[in-house]
Amino acid sequence: MNAMNAVKARAGSGNPLRRKTKAMRPWDWSFPSAAVSHREVISAQPAEPSDRPPLLMVHGVAHGAWCFAENWVPAAAEKGWPSYAVSLRGHGGSAGARHLRRTLTRDYVHDVMQTITELPSPPVLIGHSMGAIVAQLVAERYPLRGLVLLAPAPMHSAVGDLIAIAKDRPADLGRAVIGQTLSMEPDILFEGLDATTARAYSDRTGMESPLVQWELLLRRTVGPVRCPVLVIGTPSDRLVRPADVRRTADSYGVEPVWFPGMGHDLMLDAGWDRVLDTVLEFAAELPAWGTAAPR
Repeated sequence: MNAMNAVKARAGSGNPLRRKTKAMRPWDWSFPSAAVSHREVISAQPAEPSDRPPLLMVHGVAHGAWCFAENWVPAAAEKGWPSYAVSLRGHGGSAGARHLRRTLTRDYVHDVMQTITELPSPPVLIGHSMGAIVAQLVAERYPLRGLVLLAPAPMHSAVGDLIAIAKDRPADLGRAVIGQTLSMEPDILFEGLDATTARAYSDRTGMESPLVQWELLLRRTVGPVRCPVLVIGTPSDRLVRPADVRRTADSYGVEPVWFPGMGHDLMLDAGWDRVLDTVLEFAAELPAWGTAAPR
């Protein structure tokens, strides 16, 4: 299936792992996520005023807003899209590093929800890897224009991915078990970049919350996602199995779009522009605001 047909095939059945839509739940009220003193949001605006919805990009494990700011944020703005990338607490230039070891996924959801309230209009939310889980948990609470999942960590539990990682890189299993951040070496993240650039990007990755990494092993449920969904993966991914990318797409009744020859970091690897073009094509074909059926 080519990219255009894949984008046109977004209509489908809803996610079977559903619960009722609730912006706040008892846990949120009883134990609210603490705000951080500063959230890094990197943005770029089109040269001319645009009525297109903003793009909000959410990074994955051990990354920061920088991973989208390198290529996607400026390139999307040049094509007429208001573009934003947020660093989750404890990552990039955001506050919260001192408390990272006790940070939970729900705290990341809070960060994204807070960022959305500061945007000019509801965004197309783009989540990469772990950030795709955060994005889906936001999507069940907030009426987004669209949802893009890049190499998404699975909602149905990443145990299979961890087993695959253990077979490929046994030391990584030990790191995860004792609460250390999964390896972000260049050969794990990239396929087509030159060695110098790949190493430079790899060296920019940081620490991840051990609790968030352990939460990736849990099976999660998600309420109705009331917007079109695009799922993108690569068969060469060494962190998220292609089978799990397909299962995520199946749960939304859509076909994943594949980019062979690219590594896990689709927004940084050689060919990132082709992936971005697919995302922008999807965003340009979104239905008028308020007309998308619940998924």
